[in-house]
Amino acid sequence: MEPTRSERADAFTVLLYGVGAAIVVGIGTWLRAAGVFRDDGIAWTVPIDEQPIAATVDSGEVAVEGIAQEAMIFANDVNAGAVAAIIGGIVLWALTALVVIGAVMLVASNFLRGRVFVRGNVWAFTIMGWMLSIAPLVIVALDNIARNGVLAAAGFGEGETVHPVEFWAAIPVVAGGIAVGLIAVAFRRGIRLQKETEGLV
Repeated sequence: MEPTRSERADAFTVLLYGVGAAIVVGIGTWLRAAGVFRDDGIAWTVPIDEQPIAATVDSGEVAVEGIAQEAMIFANDVNAGAVAAIIGGIVLWALTALVVIGAVMLVASNFLRGRVFVRGNVWAFTIMGWMLSIAPLVIVALDNIARNGVLAAAGFGEGETVHPVEFWAAIPVVAGGIAVGLIAVAFRRGIRLQKETEGLV
């Protein structure tokens, strides 16, 4: 079935946004890596006891006072496991974003050609579903390993095991992944129904 002019415009828009999003992910990944791996050591933000501070913003143009709840620390001689976890978390975050973007662009490309209920779309939604369902939980675990390694290198002890509550922040994304997986199931059934309908004609 040929897409309408409006559907073509929508598909082209998705493709353009996909290209832009991929560029943003690339830049964001580089900035994140540069923000963690610094000349002073590995930078990590940790919660601190609330305390009043006086600081400046806008390159010293404005003085402000407030309550600090976090601080950035720098650690050297971080163990290899923690460094690998930091790199793994950054890479997995970027990979997940790029895979999802690529899958959405594939679906948009198929829609542009009038190919809706095809295996390519099923695979795209399936891969998106699995990535969004698993990657956030793995990233939380990797961040915990990284944080413990940085804290240990900075002299704050060995850290703690990941708490179940920490996974709750990833639940909305995981739920989205499950929803996308259900879309894949719907498309798979749509293909089956399409074949059965064509067989009756």
